[in-house]
Amino acid sequence: MENLDQELARIPEGYRQALEEALKRVPARNGVVSVRDLWLETALPPGLIVELLETDGVQLPPHVVRVDLTGRPRRGRHGRKG
Repeated sequence: MENLDQELARIPEGYRQALEEALKRVPARNGVVSVRDLWLETALPPGLIVELLETDGVQLPPHVVRVDLTGRPRRGRHGRKG
């Protein structure tokens, strides 16, 4: 059971690392990165991206000033819930 607990504790760390790597690759417009671009780059759910940015100490690369959280992907087209 202890191994399972250790593995589960590492999951957020892996997501955080993936997000930090994506922040290095996605385009920054005037120092701003869109949460939509991060979603497209990582395929992580937008809610998880926001949660990681707000609570998990994600380090922004030097060219990124902030992440715009208002451009979250919308549902409702092409057979997705809406």
